[in-house]
Amino acid sequence: MTTSILQLTANQNNALKSIGPVTAEGKQIVANNAVKHGLFSKHLVLSHENPEDYQRLLEGLQTELKPVGTLEYTLIERIAVILWRQSRLVRSETAHIELSYKPGSIASAVTSEMGLYGSGKEISEDDLTEFDQAQHQWCQSVIKEFDQIAEDKLTNIEALKTEAPLMYKQLAEDAIQDQESIADYLKSWDQPAEFFYDLIKYCQEQIKKTEQRPLILEVANMIRNKRAVLQQEQLRDALAKYQVMLDNELYKAIKALRETQIWRLDSLPSTPDENGFVLEKGSVSGK
Repeated sequence: MTTSILQLTANQNNALKSIGPVTAEGKQIVANNAVKHGLFSKHLVLSHENPEDYQRLLEGLQTELKPVGTLEYTLIERIAVILWRQSRLVRSETAHIELSYKPGSIASAVTSEMGLYGSGKEISEDDLTEFDQAQHQWCQSVIKEFDQIAEDKLTNIEALKTEAPLMYKQLAEDAIQDQESIADYLKSWDQPAEFFYDLIKYCQEQIKKTEQRPLILEVANMIRNKRAVLQQEQLRDALAKYQVMLDNELYKAIKALRETQIWRLDSLPSTPDENGFVLEKGSVSGK
């Protein structure tokens, strides 16, 4: 149910009637809220950041700059916010670069560059590493065993063990993994020899990937180089502009704090020193 116009108007009028705390105690609590919780701290620390790091930064500035009153505390917090965002800027640049170079991101870009989306031959993160020479040789040997053994011997365990030891070993390992005997494991397939056909298909795919690996790695390197150029031309330019904006805000905040502290010191009543001399206000403020 939506709020009616009359109800909305009434709510606004009621809000205008609120004048805040009336008692001195209530006013003091509200005044301390700005110092205790921070006017700029809402949504300042992101979920992946440590709020204690920001708090240490704020407390360090308060210790060094010695603020007095809510106004000076507010200005110091503004300085802390700017410094916090400057440090986040550096972290963001690093994170952006790392993200763009993650294997998953590169693999997706290579898949797109080679037009392999939807083909069932998409590039994976494993394809971006140098191929395993031992695995490549193993696949070649398995295919050689398959070509040399008679088809009717594929389900003859003793013949398989003797004439195709690599295929037999893989069959035995898979059966153990499924906690079955070799005979029962073969029965779980639609056809007794289907296991070996799938094994050969896997080996053929691995060999084909190995042959394509140099091309894949070349495309991946091309994409990395292209992204590096774009980051230099676009990302760094954008970050540099944001850095300049933060630097300007920092300068203004420091200047405002200094002027506020000078104003406070100049507003102090003149008091004699220990020798009875009255110091000029200009000497207190440093003017």
